[in-house]
Amino acid sequence: MQRIFVKGIKGGIGSTSVVANLACVLKKSDVDVIAIDLDAKSDLGLHFGLKWTSTKGWSNESNFEDALLHFRKDSDGVLFLPFGDNEVTLEDIVSTVNNCKKLDYKASSWLLFDCPDHINISHYPLEEKDIVIELVTCDAICHSLIYKRLQTLKTAESTWKHFFVVNRYNSASVLEFDLFSLWQSTLPFMAPFFINSDEVIKEATANRNVALNCAPYSVANDDFETLAGWLVSRAAL
Repeated sequence: MQRIFVKGIKGGIGSTSVVANLACVLKKSDVDVIAIDLDAKSDLGLHFGLKWTSTKGWSNESNFEDALLHFRKDSDGVLFLPFGDNEVTLEDIVSTVNNCKKLDYKASSWLLFDCPDHINISHYPLEEKDIVIELVTCDAICHSLIYKRLQTLKTAESTWKHFFVVNRYNSASVLEFDLFSLWQSTLPFMAPFFINSDEVIKEATANRNVALNCAPYSVANDDFETLAGWLVSRAAL
């Protein structure tokens, strides 16, 4: 199974919508896709059609066997596990990630984790084949945070694959264009594409769905297909 960990380098960058849309695009390739919500905001289920009143998830159970009862399947066939509404510790999150190895899945399956932005990625039990996607936006704060993260990565004994992906890119902004061009030419681990800012994402979320289903010919859907294809190529290396 290929594991993908997705988090924002800061809050509000849109990791949950990226995980949901990526999961549905990957499912189009007829592979098994499982999405796990590790964020206490517990928003991932809303993108998959889960009712607002459904508030329980893995955090409400004392063991992983009981947590399995909270798995749901969306209309595209994506399996997902909501976070729930109970407080957890970092150890609980790490334990959930490790327990996901017990899931009965095919070798070709994809496991996507929606990670909270406040937990450093190095705290997760990452393995050599894992891919970490750290989402950034083209602004001065992310510019500073990226260079701080690079310093951390240089000293970390990491074997996993780590990449930065620009989300909510505004092509009409001169500042964003300049920052993206600078990052592309000077930074390692920067994905060679971006995910555009698109109203379709907001509209799809309001309908408890993803861009693929609400606007299959949208720019957003094209961007997520690009991301999915690129991840498949990275996983094969």
